[in-house]
Amino acid sequence: MNNKVHVIVNPSSARGRTGRRWETIKEAIRSHFREFKYSFTEKPRQATELARQLLGDGFDLLIGVGGDGTLNEISSGFFHARSGRAINDEAAVGIIPSGTGSDFIRFMKVPGDFEKSAARIKNARNRRIDLGRITYGGPAAAEARTQHFINVADFGLGAEVIRNVAAVGPTKRGALTYYRGLLSTIMNYRSKRVRLSVDGGPERTGEYLIGAVANGRIFGGGMVIAPDAEPDDGWLDLVLVEPMGRLEIVANSRRLYAGTIARHPKVRIVRAKTIRVESADEVNIEYDGEVGGMLPAEFAIVEKALNFRV
Repeated sequence: MNNKVHVIVNPSSARGRTGRRWETIKEAIRSHFREFKYSFTEKPRQATELARQLLGDGFDLLIGVGGDGTLNEISSGFFHARSGRAINDEAAVGIIPSGTGSDFIRFMKVPGDFEKSAARIKNARNRRIDLGRITYGGPAAAEARTQHFINVADFGLGAEVIRNVAAVGPTKRGALTYYRGLLSTIMNYRSKRVRLSVDGGPERTGEYLIGAVANGRIFGGGMVIAPDAEPDDGWLDLVLVEPMGRLEIVANSRRLYAGTIARHPKVRIVRAKTIRVESADEVNIEYDGEVGGMLPAEFAIVEKALNFRV
């Protein structure tokens, strides 16, 4: 069956190089898809609305050109904004990597070469993967607000790093931007005290440097935060890192890149379907490298939610 294909391009990704090399990327796509249409995004979150519109118009294969942020926005658009139901359960998403933040894309072994990634999208079967869902607000909230994530969400230090990195223009971000942001953030950051409930179980209170909720394994430009996570196993991996001093954080950052952080005595990993988190402190959230809302929030797995063409 031939797909009705639309390509959503983030021209600002890869520090603005995507827009400049679009003609090359377009020819790579055309070598495998004779017919397709394409659109350029001009502002954040626009790809989500575009995806919803295109799926409603009958397109059933959406190809993103960008990084993890672009993939997140398009994937979020596969669901109705209010109900959260899938717009077209048979539609699929593919990605042509062209971004500075591509942790999930590399984890899914998407080829970096434009022509090879286009060939993979054309010839590969769909892989049904899970998504994470964040629901913001406590029981007294007037209206719940939700956000999907495809890779990793984080409350605590990681979210503060993302908020600081967000001040750096997209055309100035490079491979080391997150690590530099980490080093500057830890100078003033203090661990947060939170209350956690996993799968409706009893509340536990603790003080944590990082609370990562992982569907994929890698975030922050190559940090392996959840070494055993799989995006189609029906579970979220909750990674809790107890307080560390500044030098201790820097010394153990190598464990993150090596994928051995789970062996550290201050790190605990719990598998969960739902995670409820609250705090008396102001605790920010990030998801897939984007600035999110604040606690309280519930994180939940949405099993087999998305067809990923890989």
